[in-house]
Amino acid sequence: MLRINAEVRRATLLGTLAVAAMVATLAVPSTARAGKLSWLDDIVRQVVRDTRAEGRAGVRTMERSSGRLLVREADESLEALARRSDDLARLAHRGEQPAEALLETRFDRLVRHEPEAARVFRSLAPGEKRLVVAMGETAQDLAKRFPNQAESMIHALGVEGLSAVRAYGDDVAEVLVKEGPEGIGVLRKSGRPGWKFYTEQVLAHKKKLLAAGVLTLFLANPDKFVDSAGRATKYAVEQFAKAGVYLAGAAGEGAVSGLESSIGAFLASHGLNSSLTRSFGVAIAAIVALSAVLVLLGLPVRLLFLPVSWPIRFLFRRRKARAI
Repeated sequence: MLRINAEVRRATLLGTLAVAAMVATLAVPSTARAGKLSWLDDIVRQVVRDTRAEGRAGVRTMERSSGRLLVREADESLEALARRSDDLARLAHRGEQPAEALLETRFDRLVRHEPEAARVFRSLAPGEKRLVVAMGETAQDLAKRFPNQAESMIHALGVEGLSAVRAYGDDVAEVLVKEGPEGIGVLRKSGRPGWKFYTEQVLAHKKKLLAAGVLTLFLANPDKFVDSAGRATKYAVEQFAKAGVYLAGAAGEGAVSGLESSIGAFLASHGLNSSLTRSFGVAIAAIVALSAVLVLLGLPVRLLFLPVSWPIRFLFRRRKARAI
């Protein structure tokens, strides 16, 4: 009995040690991930503070803060974030592979000769170094352009949002802050052409498109809605028409046929789908679209009716002159 109890205790002890070892093994990578991201957070925060404080007198020190800026990707490793950032830069044709010596020089400019920060930076992998420099320089640009909003914007953007701003310019930052990951997905899938269509057409009619389910379709596959030149496709015209939105400046004959087919479908649902009513509907939609273009250009809508109104006025004046 004593021997059995001793064996049970030994087996229990071995099992406990094995579980403890497993927990410790799993905890190390997590701690390392949290440590690196926390360190990057401190660097970004300090860069923002230094940029805002340029020209002021005072002693500069690396500061830790209890509030984190980069919390969205807290469970991801710096290495994984670096790969995704590099992928986004390549999609924007801004992929770069600077030498490590140059990265260290750029980092040194960001933190202004902080030995401890430089020591940690030198221990990072090349991809992680590129990410840290990119995040720091992007935070610096945002702090210059939006000095009173930079920290809240960085918090909303996260690492991936900052990577998108780095790749496509800080002019995309405000929309990404407002719209969140949706905008990043558009940039990843269709680049600048899709982004232009997204900001100028989709967001302008967001509520209608959302209610009709078109917004979901666009976010899932923006390339179906816009061509490489940023013009609406036939598919876009058809889908937008379902939401009661008629697109101006769409791509060629395909857009015209798309508009006609979507209007035809609408009329058919009301039992009015004849060639005459369909042509009339297309004409009305074209007038509405052209009127919208004139308004956007700041021109009077009456210009649209000059080809019709001018001959009528001319005939009326001739008749009046004869009467006199």
